[in-house]
Amino acid sequence: MVSKYTNVALPEELIQEIDKVVKESGLGYKSRGEIVKEAVRKFLKELAEYKQIKRKCILEFQGENNCKE
Repeated sequence: MVSKYTNVALPEELIQEIDKVVKESGLGYKSRGEIVKEAVRKFLKELAEYKQIKRKCILEFQGENNCKE
């Protein structure tokens, strides 16, 4: 599968924080891109899990809010 890449603009403060992480030894990140890709994947996974929980709560709703994360 061929990957297609897109440029994304980030505030300078975030870039500086990302660069600090890249420079820290032992964390395994070699580039800004690796960190951003991992962060986006994690966010999308958490969002999908949240939506699944929300759907389940709506389906199980029986007059009282007993749905917990």
